[in-house]
Amino acid sequence: MPTEKPRNIVQEGMAQRGAAMETAGQLTAPLDVRAACRSEAVEAGDVPLAALPRCRDMAPDGGQLAYRVRFFESQGVQPLAAEVHIEAVLALECARCRQTVDTPVASASQIRFVFSEDQAEHVETESEPVILGREGRLRLLDLLEDEVLMAVPLMPVHDWRCAEIAAGQAYESGALAEPPDEERENPFAALAALKKDPGGDR
Repeated sequence: MPTEKPRNIVQEGMAQRGAAMETAGQLTAPLDVRAACRSEAVEAGDVPLAALPRCRDMAPDGGQLAYRVRFFESQGVQPLAAEVHIEAVLALECARCRQTVDTPVASASQIRFVFSEDQAEHVETESEPVILGREGRLRLLDLLEDEVLMAVPLMPVHDWRCAEIAAGQAYESGALAEPPDEERENPFAALAALKKDPGGDR
């Protein structure tokens, strides 16, 4: 039987990183949106989250963004359109304990490409307007960054009750119940006392 060649893990890792960075480089090239929609182009793949400048702070070690963008021409007032699907795991700050929580995010968006703010105001409510420059070009990297940022949950938390609560954040995070009303300082209590005894000690 022929012997299998040993795997070179270092070379494989370098090849994977090289392919990922090549993909990231392709995403920064300006794309002709009109041509992409006419040809119904599809862009899909994986890119390191660290390659997205506005998402680097949310990137876990080795974190990847899976994406699929399908361009097409619609029958509406704004014919240039796209469907954008993304999936990733983000390293976010837990709203309860302020520690890192790995949070899966995914979204599917309908995009309408327009050329002015006035056109953007007339895009149907189920679609997101994206304003293009005069040349009608777009960097896919910018589009994917926007989709990731919009998919970030407002208050990410761990699936379990966090063991520690950051000082001063217990009530704000909802981890502890608000103190009952009678325990709160009443700013009008002193005024009421003065009204009861206007003369005070004489």
